[in-house]
Amino acid sequence: MSVGITYVLVGNKDLQHLENSVSILKSYVPNIDVKIYHDYDFNSDALNSLNVRFRKYKRERYSTREENRNSSLWRLISLQESEHDVTLYLDNDIYIVHPGFFKGFEIAKNFGTCMVQNPRMFIKTLERDMGDLDRGADVLPYDHNFLKNMPEYMTSYNMGVTFSTKDDIAFIEELIKEQKENPSRGQAGLYRTIWKTKKAPYCLPINWLVCKKHCGIERPLSLHVGHPNVYDWWKKEFKR
Repeated sequence: MSVGITYVLVGNKDLQHLENSVSILKSYVPNIDVKIYHDYDFNSDALNSLNVRFRKYKRERYSTREENRNSSLWRLISLQESEHDVTLYLDNDIYIVHPGFFKGFEIAKNFGTCMVQNPRMFIKTLERDMGDLDRGADVLPYDHNFLKNMPEYMTSYNMGVTFSTKDDIAFIEELIKEQKENPSRGQAGLYRTIWKTKKAPYCLPINWLVCKKHCGIERPLSLHVGHPNVYDWWKKEFKR
């Protein structure tokens, strides 16, 4: 089984996190193929020393939240373009902290697209106060109207960790279509695709991407260090 990992850099604000993330990743699996999508010219001695590939893309222009929407789109395109049997997309500010994380490739091989449960837990709620669509940035009236018949309390996802297989690429392609035709919050596009296709990714437990809400959880596999307290907690509790 051929496997690879992709990242998407939009601008340069996450470059330091990206360098750290790839360095940690390579400490577990030195020879794994890593391909970094980027929209501007830059030079990183740290990344060059880690034997990664680069693919420059042209940023799409949007009237609002341009960086977020490009990230949401190009992460999917990076999976679509991958030549590997199973490909993992990682957000730049995710640090892998346990070798069990790499079992995700085997899980995806059996079940297709896999994503981690969102800390918000639900897509939407009756109270409209805690679901990902209830509280997420850049959710549009179009999203709410499209999903008006979707039952409340369905499982929500965090797309920062996405495993994808060639066998299940049709789901990713449908998601790309949604993002291109009706760009909004990436996860809103995901929920529209789920509702339209009646197919959902295999859901990985929150241990796979620990955000600030779940500091204290047993057996973290990766950390969302864009929330600084998450990395501080892990270093205190697990790094001896």
